Amino acid sequence: MQGRPSQGYDPRDRSSGKLLATSNGNDSGKQRAIPQRPPGMPRVENPPQTPRVARPQRQPKPTRSFGRRLLFIALIFVACAVIAGIVGFGLVNYFTGIGNSAGAANTTTDFMLNLKSQNYDQAYNNDLDAKITISVTKDEFKQMALADDHCFGVVTDFNEVPGSAVSSTNDSTQSYTFNVSRNKLTKTYELTLTLQKDPDGNWDITSYGADLGPTTPTCK
Repeated sequence: MQGRPSQGYDPRDRSSGKLLATSNGNDSGKQRAIPQRPPGMPRVENPPQTPRVARPQRQPKPTRSFGRRLLFIALIFVACAVIAGIVGFGLVNYFTGIGNSAGAANTTTDFMLNLKSQNYDQAYNNDLDAKITISVTKDEFKQMALADDHCFGVVTDFNEVPGSAVSSTNDSTQSYTFNVSRNKLTKTYELTLTLQKDPDGNWDITSYGADLGPTTPTCK
């Protein structure tokens, strides 16, 4: 039949023949022939090795000795201990001073309130030190207070003189000065009380001056 390829013809034979002709230089110039190695040139089986530059080594950091670290930590602990000791000593002295002042001030206030309320027995028993009570009996103290009331009037008011509180260097004694008002006096007078701390930490009055009034009463 016309247009039908003849038997025994294979298109692959044509492609193979053309590729072969190209490789042998029989082509019409559409493809270039593979160049031939010149005679005498050695055949290189493996590419030449390229020399590699050594990578710079990282220098290790110098390590601190264990002894130096231990010494540094010990110095920190010593410094903290010293600071804590100084702060603690200051706080102890501060609160001790506050406690001493509060105890002495409470005793003087209680004594003056007893004088104002004419409760002389309680003032004698609770607020006076043995330095007074061994030389002045309770009745004698009460008679002195009543004589002051008779001549100068009873105590109507009292106020601590600002800045009058004085403490000894070892905080064993305190003194306070009060402006005292009596109903028969036109002006106040000063009454100074001295206190001492006993071994139990209690504060008692060791001195109230020559008398509880402005002067020794002379009226009858």
